Amino acid sequence: MQMVNATRLDQVYSAFSTRPLAIEELDEYYLNTALARGDNNPRWSIANRLNHKDTGHLQFLFIGYRGCGKSTELNRLQRDVQDRFLVLNYSVQEELDPVHLNYIELFIVTMERLFKAARENNLTISEEYLKSVQTWISSREIQEIRETYIGNEKDNDHSVEALGRFFEQFRLSAKTSSSLKDVLKTNVEPRLSALINHCNDLINEIRIQLNRKHRDLLIIVEDLDKIPLERAKDLFLNYANQLTQLKAKVIFTFPIAIYHSQHFKEVQSYFSDIYELPMINVTNSNGTENEEGITAMHDIVARRMDIPNLFESPDILKKMILYSGGVLRDLFLLLREAADRAMYQDRQKINEQDWLRSLQKMKKEYANNISDDTFGDRDGLKVEDYYKALKALLDNPARQVENSNAVMHLRQNLSILGYDGEGWCDVHPILKDILRDRGKI
Repeated sequence: MQMVNATRLDQVYSAFSTRPLAIEELDEYYLNTALARGDNNPRWSIANRLNHKDTGHLQFLFIGYRGCGKSTELNRLQRDVQDRFLVLNYSVQEELDPVHLNYIELFIVTMERLFKAARENNLTISEEYLKSVQTWISSREIQEIRETYIGNEKDNDHSVEALGRFFEQFRLSAKTSSSLKDVLKTNVEPRLSALINHCNDLINEIRIQLNRKHRDLLIIVEDLDKIPLERAKDLFLNYANQLTQLKAKVIFTFPIAIYHSQHFKEVQSYFSDIYELPMINVTNSNGTENEEGITAMHDIVARRMDIPNLFESPDILKKMILYSGGVLRDLFLLLREAADRAMYQDRQKINEQDWLRSLQKMKKEYANNISDDTFGDRDGLKVEDYYKALKALLDNPARQVENSNAVMHLRQNLSILGYDGEGWCDVHPILKDILRDRGKI
């Protein structure tokens, strides 16, 4: 959906899409929020590291709470470095099945994107390499997959286009077929080292040609922080060694919950650098308002809508900003819901009742996050375990938190938010209201 600058309430929904800003939208809508995040700018740090590492490969983890703007920052990074790097940016949410993600699929989609980049940039891939990939595809194990799930094409066609099309079809089949997930383990995993070698050989062929033009290759794997937590644990705790065998500069998004867990040390050693994007500070650790953060959130909204003509009072927007906790996604959802409510009531401006109605809807959503482990994917935690963890944080004057299993899950679902790199946290403002309503605080 195309972004618009909202001058009417019926335009607010499009103006506050929760998708990240596309590269072509950055000039009009992007706001540098580093100061509002505690003078923390991981995008600049990553770009600086990339630009001063001319050879070899790097494996970065990029960490941040969901809805805090990571994907937009990565798109801005892509634009910042695109003169020096050919950037391959893909989302596991869009390209794969994030709920049942198998780590092998990451190499399949990487091969697809590498062949696509070679084709679109008119890069010459050696005949010897293309034949070696075709030999891998022609193996008995891969042919079984091809015949059952993909369909046969001419086996002797080993052009860049044909091989790219094969890996695209392989990815699509793995995305839609649950049974193929099991077959990947039996048929592909024993031959995975050969697939990784093919990835690296293709990366090398591309990098050699790019280096002649003083450029390099950067791969960004997005939305790994949004896959189910148990799936993310399996991926990074059991297969970090395989993921980091790609001989390129690669950025992986990473779940905030695992970053703040006892498991992180097991993962950290495999990666070159760790970068965290903190939340925008709309309050300080002592509970007072943070004017810099509030202004940043206000300015982001002002770039997308005519604030004076669409709110009955400017105080309404400020209340929304404070209740968002600095989560951009939550602010956008509050704005969309309030605009819809105003239109339903045939109003031209958002009033106090519209905003409170949008708040109530979001409170229901956050309340649903605090529940017993019904499906066995949250370490057997009970409602009271979450209440205890939340109250302990609120009772701590320094706003420090113990990284228990309960806290890990509360970070993942945004019930607990971390700010400005100093290690202080707070309970999401909406959840504070829920705790008050239930007599917990």
